[in-house]
Amino acid sequence: MIILTPAAAANQPAAMTREIVLSLPDWFPKSYSIIEDYWAVLIVQFLRLVICICVFRSRARIRLLTKELYRISNMLNFYTIQKNKMLKICIWLYCLFVISMIVVFAVTFVSSGMIAQEQNLLRSSKLVPVRFKEPAVVIINGWFIFTILAGNCVFATLPGYYCFVCCCMKQFFLHFVWKSKILIAHQDYQIILEIYKEMNETILCMDNDFSLSIMITVVDILANLFWFGYSFAFPPNVNSMTGIFVSIGFVQYFILLLITLTPAADVNQAAAMAREFVLSLPGWIPKRYSNIKVLIRRSFMRETALTMWNIYRIDNSLLISAVGTLISYGILIGTLGSVQSSNNNN
Repeated sequence: MIILTPAAAANQPAAMTREIVLSLPDWFPKSYSIIEDYWAVLIVQFLRLVICICVFRSRARIRLLTKELYRISNMLNFYTIQKNKMLKICIWLYCLFVISMIVVFAVTFVSSGMIAQEQNLLRSSKLVPVRFKEPAVVIINGWFIFTILAGNCVFATLPGYYCFVCCCMKQFFLHFVWKSKILIAHQDYQIILEIYKEMNETILCMDNDFSLSIMITVVDILANLFWFGYSFAFPPNVNSMTGIFVSIGFVQYFILLLITLTPAADVNQAAAMAREFVLSLPGWIPKRYSNIKVLIRRSFMRETALTMWNIYRIDNSLLISAVGTLISYGILIGTLGSVQSSNNNN
């Protein structure tokens, strides 16, 4: 006969409860996989909610940023009627792209049979009481609709806006270098420094307003790319439309990753070019060498760039590193999944 001490007797119910909880995945493997999937989707939706809150809090500064872009374009005499039409066409094309992706994404998702599979798993789950199964199915359908709308409409708005602002700033910096060479011939260094100061402050405002939301956006995009890439490598056994749905989702989020990071990297490269030109300005106007040197040291010695929450400077190498990390983790988790499935079969 085994006699338990009071401490061991007190810990025995807790140990039994822990063993039961840890054995739940073996009892209800399909239901447990559903819970894991929904937790992952919930985390992604929470990240998107944080993005919406950040953008909502910065809405006044976003409107101010648009006015700053208009002011810089007037200072540079940059915009013409043709360029304005081209910008509007690009914006409308992006809106058309987002709308078309919503339709294609929704149609392929419904046709893939993944909703029906989730509904059947939910109805057959022993974790959900019978009276709650049909309301839960309705909630799941609404959840999928919300996820599609949030992922393809609301979520795609910030990368699109950020992309167009970055494209404008890149063109401003390049045009600034070209225009400054003309102003140097007239010794108008004050106008050059004034324009550069406006563009510098605009970059600082962009970084303060968007650095956190852009970092969360990139993390969200990479998470979705990982899920679609893993589903493409290990497709669920539903029907032939599942592969099309997964491929479309992967392409869509990869495009969002490109239009988020690539224009920002181009802006940083153009800003570095403009900064090098401004630092060399005293050599172009030797008569005002001392005055220009003092003005530059007073206001323009700090290098400005677009970052991800002041942690990573956005450049092309960051895009390559992100994709490389995504592939590395995909190979690692795919290998672990293959080993686990082979062990389960044995």
